Amino acid sequence: MISVKYKFLFVLFLFILSLDIAQERDNKDSTKLLKNRSLKEIINIVAGHQIKEQWDGEYKKGNWDSVKTSKPPKFAYWSYPTGVTLYAMQRAFDILQDKRIINYVEKYQQIAANQYEYLRWQKYKFGTIYKLHGLGKLWRLSMLDDCGAMGAAILESVLHHNAKVTPNLQQLINIIGNYVTKVQPRLNDGTFWRPESPNSPSIWADDLYMSLPFLVKWSEYTKDESFLTDATRQIINFALYLQDDDGIWYHGYYVEKKERTCCKWGRGNGWVAVAVAEVLSVLPENHPNYKKVLEIYKKQMCGLKKYQANDGLWHQVINHPELSFGTETSCSAQFTYAIARGINR
Repeated sequence: MISVKYKFLFVLFLFILSLDIAQERDNKDSTKLLKNRSLKEIINIVAGHQIKEQWDGEYKKGNWDSVKTSKPPKFAYWSYPTGVTLYAMQRAFDILQDKRIINYVEKYQQIAANQYEYLRWQKYKFGTIYKLHGLGKLWRLSMLDDCGAMGAAILESVLHHNAKVTPNLQQLINIIGNYVTKVQPRLNDGTFWRPESPNSPSIWADDLYMSLPFLVKWSEYTKDESFLTDATRQIINFALYLQDDDGIWYHGYYVEKKERTCCKWGRGNGWVAVAVAEVLSVLPENHPNYKKVLEIYKKQMCGLKKYQANDGLWHQVINHPELSFGTETSCSAQFTYAIARGINR
């Protein structure tokens, strides 16, 4: 059902389409908007939809009253969906060469870096901060969700789109790199995990995407191949905990209970599929872990085939369509990307 013509950009933008424009498959406005459009027109529409007004803050560094009256910045909320969006917008720029797109991405990350430095200054100066202004998740920095996807988007712009690296942005890059590689909790075997999960300490499939694209780019940025090797080990270790015999992944693993969670969640599998495809896209075939990573990837892709619905999409609970409210766009876009990239390469 999936043609080779669905190349990387198109599928990545289907992913954004599912996250933002078309939350529901039967959304008539979205269908009307995209009907009979060319591929380039669709990419342009989606990228243009993301461009919003942004401005930097004043960042007054006087007394506390100065902080309270300082004009706050305006930019997109700092969260992993924003990171995915900014990353995809750069792929759109590669095709469209529309400076509005790349300027938006660069301005976003500069504002975020400036606001983060301002918060750090407030904390150092006054022992507290006034308002987070969209940076709550970055400020807490307690899980991969808080920085991995955004960090990957920032490194993409620096490495491949000549983004200006200001002192504040350099500081932010270093803080994210330090968190992912040295602070994020790991099991004894090196596997990323969530010791503070609300139900029980656990491993989440999501964290492969929240870490691997960043590790791949961090390896390129630092010219240190050990981080790329770390990415491959995460895939291999996560698969031992979460991948079932049919190739499909469970969403989580309870470390203390030594048991998997109940469900083979669609989007959880989607995060895995995209992350593994990203790693395989840059992993040399002579790397000692290449064959094992490729085997894990193929096992999942082959497993997905039997669960694809007649309309070409997948269900939210992959192996139990009766538990889903129809098929779902987000995981389907993620799978399409991973399968298409494998076919094309």
